[in-house]
Amino acid sequence: MSQQSVSDVMSSSSWPTETLSPAAFPFVEDLKDEWAKSAAAQQDRLEEIWQQTQALFKAAKDQHFEDGIESVFSNELAAFVEKHGDAAIKALAHFITSETVNDEVASEALRWLGRMDHAPTYNVRLRLLERSLFCSSVRVRDGAALGLASMDDPHAITSLKQAIQKEKHNELHKDLQQVLTQLETSN
Repeated sequence: MSQQSVSDVMSSSSWPTETLSPAAFPFVEDLKDEWAKSAAAQQDRLEEIWQQTQALFKAAKDQHFEDGIESVFSNELAAFVEKHGDAAIKALAHFITSETVNDEVASEALRWLGRMDHAPTYNVRLRLLERSLFCSSVRVRDGAALGLASMDDPHAITSLKQAIQKEKHNELHKDLQQVLTQLETSN
């Protein structure tokens, strides 16, 4: 017996279409309303996250950062990620990898994203750090390397090797090599 798709079965003349009237299934209209409300709420949430991401980067552009020292920005970044999870990281990724934010702020964000202890966003943070190794800004690439060093995850080895091959800045090339050595020895 061959299997038919749902659309084949429903469009066949043998399907009792009279039993599929909305009156026969009143809960379907209720589900449609719930789905529409859920989709609208999700869209509102994503727009809110987008606006908060912009505000976070804008407020940080005049801050002074010191390596390893928490700042208002790093604390707000951590709270933002903990509240919104992967959606926050994806919004941050857009602004960082499209290079529409201040390099120093993007670099600071990447350093702290690597230091965060937030298991639900671990994989998406790792991917953002790997992608950021290929940004045009030396500062951003450095922040990505420091973030990866903090995560100490050997899964980043392939990306690091590719970044090392492309890196033209001597000091950053050496730093990337150090991170690679660290990850290879932690394996």
